[in-house]
Amino acid sequence: MKFSCRENLEVRVYKHPHYQSLNETLMEDFNKLNFTKYENNAVHTNIKGSQFNFMSHPDIPKPKGIILIEQWVRQLINLKYCDIDFGTWIAKLDKGQETIDHDHYPFSTMVCVYFVNTPKGSSPLVFTKSGKKVKAEAGTLVIHPSTLRHKVPPNKCDNRVTIASNIWITEQCRILK
Repeated sequence: MKFSCRENLEVRVYKHPHYQSLNETLMEDFNKLNFTKYENNAVHTNIKGSQFNFMSHPDIPKPKGIILIEQWVRQLINLKYCDIDFGTWIAKLDKGQETIDHDHYPFSTMVCVYFVNTPKGSSPLVFTKSGKKVKAEAGTLVIHPSTLRHKVPPNKCDNRVTIASNIWITEQCRILK
């Protein structure tokens, strides 16, 4: 699915074909990580819940499932002959927690969000200027430009888990002759 927000920026939404087994493995891997609660986070964050940021923990390898999702995103973006880097984190929202309205510019070129665990009552991803929403459904991947403002309203359940990445195109695309 594709749609454009009021800002006339494209948002792409996909469903992973094997999300059930992938997400089950991801949740097992995430249970081994020490998430930082919003109140204890020493750096600025828009996530008013818990998170684990792989950029802050370069000594901890990304689980295989995250690598697979990053490879999938790379294929979907389809910028041949470009170098793409990911700054990835995991966000966990419990009841009443939210992500405040924000964008990712100038920290990245694009952003992606992958829904891992979405119990009943999981809040959608909302693009604030247009009001367009993406329902929180396990296995859904959303890719959008970094300048597009978005938020997650207060959550109505515990353990809503997503993977998010800032995506950088780190080198100009090379054209083969």
